[in-house]
Amino acid sequence: MNKNRPFKIPKTNSLVAVSIYTVLALIAFTFSTLYVIAPKWQILGLPVLGALFFTFIEYVAHRFLYHSGEDYKNESNWQYTMHGVHHVHPNDKGLLAMPIIMALVLAALFFGLFYLLMGEAAYFFWPGFLLGYAGYLFIHYTIHARKAPNNLFGYLWKHHLLHHYIYDNKAFGVTSPLWDVVFGTMPPNKALHRKG
Repeated sequence: MNKNRPFKIPKTNSLVAVSIYTVLALIAFTFSTLYVIAPKWQILGLPVLGALFFTFIEYVAHRFLYHSGEDYKNESNWQYTMHGVHHVHPNDKGLLAMPIIMALVLAALFFGLFYLLMGEAAYFFWPGFLLGYAGYLFIHYTIHARKAPNNLFGYLWKHHLLHHYIYDNKAFGVTSPLWDVVFGTMPPNKALHRKG
């Protein structure tokens, strides 16, 4: 650790974070179904759209915030604290999730933004968005803590590990390669289909 850094980078237990956000999303969704009058398509469709929108935010934040500039691994830059440290120490399980208090503050800000933009529909959209974040954390944790499964999910392992070890300017999606396809940041096809 850099001696000039005035603080220690906090560590977070990803599985505790996943549990908190999942329970919070389910409570928010239950509250919404009991107290907000909405058509069924909103009740069922907006959480799905919220989770899909999270994958977009995940991609945009990862690509344009955390990897902005060549020096995101430089300890003197804010990107290092938020993300570069994870690239330097990819197997440190305590560096896979942002601190829970910070995540909850961001979640509240996103709810406020969604409410301003869509009114009461935010009560259904936001739980899906938060569940999308919990899903992201779980997948990210599993990729770094477990061996790749020998099934379709193994693709996500390869996709993310290519980002870490070969192409740090590609493969920004963790939960899905969708936005990498849309924005042209997929690793070469031969790398994704290579054995091992």
